[in-house]
Amino acid sequence: MTHNGPFNEAPIACTLPTIAEAKAQVEKWQAFDADYAQSSERTDTQLTVHYAKVEDSILRLRDLVAVERRCCAFVDWSTEESDEELRLIARGTSDQLAALNIGHG
Repeated sequence: MTHNGPFNEAPIACTLPTIAEAKAQVEKWQAFDADYAQSSERTDTQLTVHYAKVEDSILRLRDLVAVERRCCAFVDWSTEESDEELRLIARGTSDQLAALNIGHG
């Protein structure tokens, strides 16, 4: 499946080389969300997940997002930090965001 528009017809598919790697990434997100997720908001084009900000959460989120930028490049991934909070921001189409398995905490 492809989409026209700002995401250059990027396919909605994970590109990790094996099912085992994809499963491991999902499990890392689930553990991370269980440890640190505080709230999330979703619009048609953006998912924002708020996390507790501690050294471990900052490092783990950076690692998770680095993988996602490679394997799920159909979404624009970014992180933001304030004094007390860490945020993940994923931007894409409604279908692209629906394909993500994060931010359900």
